Amino acid sequence: MSNLSIATKFIQQLSKNGDSVIPIAAKDTLSNCAITYIYDKQASKEDGKERAIEEFGTEVVWIAGIPLLKKLFNNTVYKFFNADSSFDTRNLRKDANGKLHRLETLLHNVKDPIQKQTLSNILNNENVQKLYKKLHISRFIFTTGIPLAALAGLIVYKQKSTQKDLEQKFIKKIELQNAVNNDIASKPAFGKFDTSKKNISFKGNPLASFLASYMYNPVKNMQILDGGITTTRLALARKGERFEVGFKELFQIALIYFLATPIQNGLEFLGNKFFKAPIKNEYSLLSHKNLKEFLNTPGLKESIDSFIDIKNPDEVLKYIFNNENSTLVEMLKISGKIPLQKGKNISNALGYINTKDVQISARNIRDLFEGMSKSKNVDKFLSKTKNLKGVSVIVNILIGATAIGVFQPMLNIVLRKKKNNGETTNPAIKKLETEMAQKFAFKG
Repeated sequence: MSNLSIATKFIQQLSKNGDSVIPIAAKDTLSNCAITYIYDKQASKEDGKERAIEEFGTEVVWIAGIPLLKKLFNNTVYKFFNADSSFDTRNLRKDANGKLHRLETLLHNVKDPIQKQTLSNILNNENVQKLYKKLHISRFIFTTGIPLAALAGLIVYKQKSTQKDLEQKFIKKIELQNAVNNDIASKPAFGKFDTSKKNISFKGNPLASFLASYMYNPVKNMQILDGGITTTRLALARKGERFEVGFKELFQIALIYFLATPIQNGLEFLGNKFFKAPIKNEYSLLSHKNLKEFLNTPGLKESIDSFIDIKNPDEVLKYIFNNENSTLVEMLKISGKIPLQKGKNISNALGYINTKDVQISARNIRDLFEGMSKSKNVDKFLSKTKNLKGVSVIVNILIGATAIGVFQPMLNIVLRKKKNNGETTNPAIKKLETEMAQKFAFKG
């Protein structure tokens, strides 16, 4: 496999939309490493370790936990009720007249006999409809409730781990001080001096603490439950750190939900404005080996125009299922806009097709077609468009990782300094450390 094909496959994974966890994993891994390093260096070793445990642990719970739990639920509960786990309950939405018009359209246009039978059973049996709705809700609770509970446990573990580390640090300090005192007291020349009241300061082993913080380094965080994560973190935050936790969560939610799309749109606008490259198309399509052949298909432009002009969502669905093997539908499949049956290149009528999204995608394909038609060198134009799209994907991930992993913790530390008279240590950890010092001083 060539280096080019390796790079292409890598960017394809990064640019995936929908429920793919690859771009989330890439962004989180980069930002989590930066967060851990910054808090370790700018705050304290305990702070750095806590960040490593919580950030990387959350990634594991969300990116590995939710898909595994979903698969477990599908393979057990759905099978027990003889239900198809690929059915999307959004297909059960009723129209203004209270009818399941979308479901009827899918039933009348799907060609696959098994899916046709499944859709018929759902459409004609209200109890089956209720079953699918209950299964959907139960799966959501199952696949999110357990990870949230795991996250709560992770935060409690993190806090107890810090307490244990501080206790060990003070125990070692006292043991070492006692050993020094005993050694001095045993020498005649120094025996007359009373060293029991001397306050000797020791700082522990920074290298050991730093290396320990990287033991919690698996990979991992899905954004669908940020509200649950935020609530859990705020509820379990220790006194003195709630403001920081809230600021961090608010910062990340703002970036993910309000700024990520404008950033990507801005990058795509710049690509089209300055390089005349329609990079709104998905990288999976732009990097496809048959793209040039697809775009040279006779009648493609007319097919796209007629598809875009369709006003009725049901007619959009009809077009897709009645033109399964057309070039346009094939390009929409490659773009990830049409769900496919498992292991087949056939549209999945049980999944959900967003009719607005597929028409927008078709419009982007038309822009690509028109750009190619105006280009003097087709191969160069397609290669440039693909490369610029890849750059925009990577830049978007790097912007997100830098904002969350560098800018956010640095700003948090600046705010921490202002609130705590120049102190950079986590206020909750500092408070615990002070209490521990008093406790061991009293014992001594």
